[in-house]
Amino acid sequence: MKRLFCSSLAVICVATSFASCGSKKDNKDDFLGKWECEKIVMDGEEMDNFFGVDAYAIYQIELKEGNKGTVDSAFSTEGKPVDLTWEKQKDGKIKLVNNEAFDGEEAILEKNGSKMIMSVADEDESSEDGKGEEVKMYFVKVDSFKEMPENPFGDLGSDDDEADEDEAEEADE
Repeated sequence: MKRLFCSSLAVICVATSFASCGSKKDNKDDFLGKWECEKIVMDGEEMDNFFGVDAYAIYQIELKEGNKGTVDSAFSTEGKPVDLTWEKQKDGKIKLVNNEAFDGEEAILEKNGSKMIMSVADEDESSEDGKGEEVKMYFVKVDSFKEMPENPFGDLGSDDDEADEDEAEEADE
């Protein structure tokens, strides 16, 4: 009887330790994955595009294990995703570290329900409060990114356009 009681007690202890030491999901895992910009809020105005570029092409951020990740943007001169690192702040927010990708500005990500908000403060000393405008970008988690547009701005202001127009005018004459 003692043997049965001790065995049962041992099984209960082991089962309890598994239940209490189960893999508790670290809240940094909530940040991991692919995030695509859904909308931009600038000066209180909500936009789904910026100068004709759809919001999804403004920023596509992938946060990976080991505080690594990538960021891609239609505004990137690289034409491909740029590596970044990220660090979790004491307040639970994520700081993205890559001055090139964010024009030297500090980029902070914060969970808001199932979405994530990136705040980028443009420090403009000429403004009254010295803080400048705050831009917020709202991100949604996606399984795969939409394809980046090859030429998001079209042929606006390119020298090739003027040459093509000149050739067309000469052909008409």
